[in-house]
This record gives sequence, structure tokens and C-alpha cells, in this order.
Amino acid sequence: MSPTIYDANSPDEQPVPLPNAPVVVLGPHSRLQPPLSRRGTGPGIIIFLPSLDSAPTKSLDPDPLNKWAEEGFAVVAVTASDNIPQALSHAVGALQALKEVDIKNKFAIIVYDPALIYAVSEAAVQEPSVAALIGYGSFAAPSCSIPILLHLTANAPRPANAPSQATTSHSYNTTSAFFVLPQAAKYDPSAAALAHSRSLVFLRKWLGGPLFDLEAIWDEHTYFEFQARSVAQTMGTMVAEPYVNHVPTMTGGVGRENLTAFYRDHFIFSNPEDATLQVVSRTVGSDRVVDEFVYHFTHDRTVDWLLPGVPPTGKKLSIPMIAVVNIRGDRIYNEHIWWDQATALKQAGILPTHLPFSGPQAAAGAAPTRLRLPVAGVECAHMLINESKGKSNEMLGADWGIDKERAN
Repeated sequence: MSPTIYDANSPDEQPVPLPNAPVVVLGPHSRLQPPLSRRGTGPGIIIFLPSLDSAPTKSLDPDPLNKWAEEGFAVVAVTASDNIPQALSHAVGALQALKEVDIKNKFAIIVYDPALIYAVSEAAVQEPSVAALIGYGSFAAPSCSIPILLHLTANAPRPANAPSQATTSHSYNTTSAFFVLPQAAKYDPSAAALAHSRSLVFLRKWLGGPLFDLEAIWDEHTYFEFQARSVAQTMGTMVAEPYVNHVPTMTGGVGRENLTAFYRDHFIFSNPEDATLQVVSRTVGSDRVVDEFVYHFTHDRTVDWLLPGVPPTGKKLSIPMIAVVNIRGDRIYNEHIWWDQATALKQAGILPTHLPFSGPQAAAGAAPTRLRLPVAGVECAHMLINESKGKSNEMLGADWGIDKERAN
């Protein structure tokens, strides 16, 4: 039987160690970070970083060295190098010597400094083990014939030479090539996330990995949430600094400490014992799982995250939901959970079917009319599960909207 309260002394609540691989200093301008995935091995990449002053940021997005390591790569980070060919050669040698690198003959480069892309791409041609290149804000040298992915800004200069046929480019509505770096003044989290996902697909294509079973990672996480009901094991499926946002109620937690407290005090033991998730559809992408599902439960307690502050009504609820789950490597980074709060309130018997309504055209002093709220109850869940179990467009009928009898 699953626990109903949090017990810090339970064997299932002992902290799950995070992946931990110390950074290796290769030289004054280069560092090597082995993979920070639970698997612990992966392909190698080399990143060239600009020399930026670190600015205070509230973002959970880690620096590229740690972010790509959490994706399952071994990463060499190079900054302020005066001899790019030498720095690249040393980085390749370090990756080939690292036991955690599982592909020794293929590496990729990511250049975050647009001023370096041309020179790095020229040097890459001389390294036969470099299989692909990603750049931000500028163009590669014409001599670079390996597959190239470019992330360009809205004001990116036109290249002096046409990009090679092996070049794919994307443009972003930003004017700073450093939009992807969380310490940069013009960091753009939405554009950064999109560029990162595109880069991940590109790297996996040309390096052959790392590949993870995203469905299994998400299923493992929900098992620990709803069946085993373990805070520690749930957090063990997540990256160092994750977050969860239940969008309609803005409940969840940002960062490991806050999210752990939320799971402990307001989520895992707040769910009724009969709570179940009925998956309706699942879409699996490069780094996300998107589930349509119905959350079934009896409202026999205050469910803090769904109906905060609402006393138990004893009613059975079936709430259609969507989960957009961002997975980094073999652990979860964030969850955005969506549902229609109106149907949750209606099914709980809290939301009335009608409300007084006075439109802008109402005569002065006239009594308000009644408006039937366009909100569905449990029938919306039934129709989501089986399209033959509902009727479309009923709310477009005469029985909805302004109460005609009361309006006359």
C-alpha cells in the first residue's frame, strides 16, 4: 500500500544522489565536463564560449557546459583561445582519452561567439573527427563542408559567400547572438529553448546519440508520484534544478529546494488514494513528451495543486489535462501542466451554471439578465476519451448564453 503521509525516515525517502562528475581543468582556457546523466557515458562535443561577465539571473537554465553534460554529452569548453587549431586539437585529444566518451571517432563543435565561427570552422576542416558544427550569430567559412547548423539573429549580416548546401539555418526575433546564454544581458529563454532543441536533434543525427527512452523516463516519474508516492524518488528522476508549473493555478516549484517542498507538502500526499491518470494520447519529440490524459479522482480531501483552498466535496471528478514535459538527457527538467479550471470547479459543484450579466448596452437601472456560462462538466472528459460519447456544438444552441426569458 502506498504511503499517505511523508515519513523522512522511510527508506523510500532517502535522498537519491545526483549524477556527479567533477570538471577536469585542461588548461587556462579549457575545461572538460564528463556526462552528467544517470547513464554516465555519451558522445563528445567541444564548445567555444565568449568571454562574458556573469550577470545575476533568476533563470534555472544552466551554462552550456553543464546543460550539454546533463543532456548526456562529454563537453570541452574553450574560452579566450589565441590559437584555435591548437585548442581544437587538444580538446579532441582530451575527449578521445576520456573513458566516459563512447564514440571516439566523431565529435561536434558548438560556437557561441559569432566572432569565432569563421576561424573555428576553418580549423574544423583540418580535424577529420569533427563531424558537425553549430554556430550562433554568423556564418562558417566557405571551405567548411561538414554539416552546419546556424542560429541567426534578426539583424545577422549577410555572408560574403553563400552558405554551403550542408548548412541549415534558423532565424530568431532577437538582435543579440548571445540570446542563448543565461548570463547574457539579452538572454531570451523562449528562443534559447527552441535553439537548444534544434541543436539537440542536429547533434544526435550526426553523432548517433545520446538516445534515451523518453516515455520510460516520464512513466518512471509518474510512478513515483502517484503509485510509490515517494518525494525523494520523484526528485531523483529530475535534473539538478528542475521546475513544475501547473498553469491554471500557478502551483508547483522553481528549483530543487522549492519543488521538493511542493511535492512533499502539496502534491504527492495531497492526491486522493483513488487518483488515476488515463492517457488518451502521447506525442514524443526530441526532448519532450506531450500527454493528453484525464485525471480521475474522488474529491475527498483538499487537492492543493488543483483546487487550492477548496474543502472536499465528495464528488468524483474527471479532468482533461495536457502535460508538456521537457526531458534533458535521462532526467526531467520541467513540466507544464494544463487543464480547464472551469470544468474542475463545475464538476466539484462550486461554479454555478448561470451568473448575473449586465452588458454595455443594458439600459440604465435595468436589472441584470442571467448568462448561462459556456462551461462543460464531466461530459468533456467522456468525449475526449471517446468522440462518440459526446455531442459537438451544443453550446451554440439557444439554451446557452443570455437567458432569453429573463431578458424580456
